[in-house]
Amino acid sequence: MIKNKKVELFFVSALLLNLLPLSATAHLLTSFMLALLFFKGRVRVVVLIFIIFFGLAEKYSFIVVEHMFDTKASYVYETTAGTYFSDVKLEAGDVIAGKFVRKMTKYGINIYSSGNKYRFRLPLVSDLLYSRKNLSEKLYYSSGLKAGLTNALVMGDKNFLPDTLVDKFTVTGLNHLLAISGLHVGIILGGILWLLSFLHIKLRFLISLPFLILLVPFTGFKITVIRAVLFALIVMTAYFFDVKTDLKKMILFAAGIFMLINPEITNDISFLLSFSAVFGIVYFLRNRKENADRGRFSWFTEPAKAGVAATVFTSPFILYYFGNFNYMSVLNTVVMLPFISVLIILGLGCLVNPAILINPLVVFENLTKDVLNLLYEWTYSFFVLNKIDYNIFVTVIILMLLIVLLKRRILLLFVLLIPVIPQKNPDGIYIPKMIRSKGFIHIDGNKKEIFYKGWYSDFKYSFLPLAAELSVENFESGDINIYDGKNMYIKIQNKTKKFSNICVNKVSPECRYIFKTRSNTVNKKDYSKKHTYLIYKNHLEKGNIIQLSRYKDTIKVFKGGVVLID
Repeated sequence: MIKNKKVELFFVSALLLNLLPLSATAHLLTSFMLALLFFKGRVRVVVLIFIIFFGLAEKYSFIVVEHMFDTKASYVYETTAGTYFSDVKLEAGDVIAGKFVRKMTKYGINIYSSGNKYRFRLPLVSDLLYSRKNLSEKLYYSSGLKAGLTNALVMGDKNFLPDTLVDKFTVTGLNHLLAISGLHVGIILGGILWLLSFLHIKLRFLISLPFLILLVPFTGFKITVIRAVLFALIVMTAYFFDVKTDLKKMILFAAGIFMLINPEITNDISFLLSFSAVFGIVYFLRNRKENADRGRFSWFTEPAKAGVAATVFTSPFILYYFGNFNYMSVLNTVVMLPFISVLIILGLGCLVNPAILINPLVVFENLTKDVLNLLYEWTYSFFVLNKIDYNIFVTVIILMLLIVLLKRRILLLFVLLIPVIPQKNPDGIYIPKMIRSKGFIHIDGNKKEIFYKGWYSDFKYSFLPLAAELSVENFESGDINIYDGKNMYIKIQNKTKKFSNICVNKVSPECRYIFKTRSNTVNKKDYSKKHTYLIYKNHLEKGNIIQLSRYKDTIKVFKGGVVLID
């Protein structure tokens, strides 16, 4: 087995390997060398076989989880590797093998076939995924279309979850509770061990083993579930064979194995968040006193400490990738966690006996939503949009690693100051790259104005990231009109369609800029040299008519001209 004192070196070696620009073959060969270096005996053989099987399987195959939608040219499916665009119809549980092209988008990874491909089915897996779909729909419709939150928590199916509800979880810093992860695995494992409490603990571990493994396909092969189940299996195996080990080292060991298998996993935000959260919790709480010595308020203090730990270790990734943060997320987690836990238990119970538990489930889900609404109203003022740049991100990660190595735990709290780092935003009109929707953010000294008109998807994935990069969520004036959704992120003090120095779809002498939401609406008759026109596309071409379609990314318009914002 790998020696405890070498775990950190093994993890660092796997991380460096993951960061090197190697081909898949070179990565696999180097993984072999690391396995030979750090492992001995039969364990070395098992690990090598594990790397070969899962490494090749991850690179050249994936499992279809469910059908998403269709386009004119493709059938689109959610898979274990990303979103797959297929030229033929598939079913949940199909394994597709061959060569693929993977493209990273703002919505995730898109996969396209490249050459011949092969299709076969995994009977048990396909049955589980089929049952998951049926149970999910049965739970939702039997509740009178009111169990969307429970569906997401129990089945990992967010298809019935309203966007406004998801946005409230995000703003309150509770989005991590929506992901099926260690919380769910802990509840299920704890329930099984409790039901079998009359048996020896090792026998209970053996009986619970297949339930944990089947949980992975049943929840749709979520990386957070795979991580939680793998970690639970490692802990149970160590306990079963009476192996004494450090939980922190076991987490690093498991993360290293993942990185040996998949050379791109450090780009997976789910992997980064799940492992950093678990490591942070174990790092902060591992050396605490036993439960009997923690005092009468341990029911509150221990979850609060765990929440602080998870927040500290995940916040750099959240601020770099998503650009949002709520300072009250720890308290919100402590308040909401009991409701979420009970909802999961009721949801699992409904899968067994829906006739008795469906009404209590609906009542409790409504109560949980009411609590979420209160937290949203009470803690919105602590919510910030602030997407940190790469240099700050790398600096923070390095400082955190140094603090961990020096064992100065309390200094890690400095991470909570990152969201208040001031951003330098020069005056100008910032316009994100959008086609269907139109909008801008205007900064003029302390004055901040906003305009948006369009679709929810563009607002969330194109417009909000711009606000996060500019580190602003409160505006003095503006107007937001989302056709198919609601704005839950940005506050406007004075809702108006009048802007200083900017006219939207009209012309006024006091406006320097004319912003047009429709193309080809500036003609010779309306044209004036006194204004600068901002329009997506236009037949009439003049030096003061800026055609936004010509730019590939966000632009900033100011007195000196136009600048492309990377």
